Amino acid sequence: MHEMHFLLSAEARNISLAQVAAWDDDEVFKTFCDLRWSRNNGEPYCTVCGSVTNYFIRTRRQWRCKDCGHTFSVTSGTWLHSTNLPLRTILIAIVIMANEVKGLSASQLMRHLDVQYKTAFTLYHKMRSALLKTRYDKPAMSGRIQVDGAYLSPSVRDANRAKDRPQGNKKSSTPESCILVIRQEGGAGQGGIRTLTYVIDTENAKDIRYHVEDNVRGNSTIVSDEHPAYGDLEISFERVVVNHSICYVGPLGENTNQAESFFARFRRMFHGQIHKASRKYLDLYANEVAYREDTRRWNNRHIAYDMLGRMLTLEAESPFRGYWSRSKRSMGVPPSLASSLAA
Repeated sequence: MHEMHFLLSAEARNISLAQVAAWDDDEVFKTFCDLRWSRNNGEPYCTVCGSVTNYFIRTRRQWRCKDCGHTFSVTSGTWLHSTNLPLRTILIAIVIMANEVKGLSASQLMRHLDVQYKTAFTLYHKMRSALLKTRYDKPAMSGRIQVDGAYLSPSVRDANRAKDRPQGNKKSSTPESCILVIRQEGGAGQGGIRTLTYVIDTENAKDIRYHVEDNVRGNSTIVSDEHPAYGDLEISFERVVVNHSICYVGPLGENTNQAESFFARFRRMFHGQIHKASRKYLDLYANEVAYREDTRRWNNRHIAYDMLGRMLTLEAESPFRGYWSRSKRSMGVPPSLASSLAA
C-alpha cells in the first residue's frame, strides 16, 4: 500500500478561506495581535518606547501609550504599516499564498481579492521580501550540503517574417542569470531541510566559494556535480562529486537530487505562474520557492501564520511601501532594498 502524499492528508489543511470569511472582526484582530506580539502573549506594547502601559481606543482599534503618548495600531511600525487593506483581506490573501504550493501571480491574487493589480503586487512582494529578510534567522548549515546552479535563460521570440529572423544563434537582450542553491540534507526520508538561494551571473568559483563559506560550517560535506567552479570548495570542506556525465546517483548514493528538487519547483512556478521576472526581483522569487520547499511538510495554517508573523515582526519599513508612488527613475526595487535585505 502506497503512503498518502502529505498534501492529500487531513493534516495538511488546518485553515480555509471559508473559515476566515466566517470569523468575526474580533477574531481576525486577535489573530493579528497574537502574531504581532507573540513574545508578549499577544499583549501590545508601544512601538516607540516599548512600554506595556497603554489604553485601547475601541472605535479606532488603536492603542495610546500612557508613558509617551504615542498612538499605534497592530500594523504600526511593521511591513504592513499604513496599509489601507482590511485585516481580513490581508489574512485571506496570506492563506491563498500559503495554499498555492507553487506560488501564484499578482494578477491571480488581484482577482481573488477584487483589488487593483498594484495592491496585489505590492502585498505579495512585501511578503516575499519579508521571507528574504528573515531567512538568516537560523545558525549556519552543517552536515551534508548539496550545492548546484541552474541558469534562467531568457527566451527570444522569432520575428514574424522569415527574412527578418537572424541566422545562427539568437541572443536575448536580457542577460542570463544563474541561481545558486545551497541545500542542507536531513535524515533518512527527510529530504532537504533548509535551502538558501543566491542570484549570480555565472557558476564561478569566487561567488560560489564566498556564499558557501558564509553559510556552511567548516566541518560539513559538500555534494556537487563535476563543474570546475566547485573545485575551490575542497579548500575548506570535504567534497563529494557526482559526475552527471556518467550517472545521477553515485555508487554510495551520493546525489544532488534535493538541489534539483528546488529547481524543478522553481521552473514550475516561473513558467506556470510568473512567466517573466526582472533580475531585480529574481532573488525574491527564488527565495520564495526555497521557503516553500523547506515548509512542504507544514500544514497550511502554520505556513500562513509564519508568513504573516514575519511581516508583522519586522520593525523596519518595507522596501515596497509606497512602491507605486515612486518616480519612473526609481521604479523597480528601491535603492534601499539591497541594504535593507542584506542587513
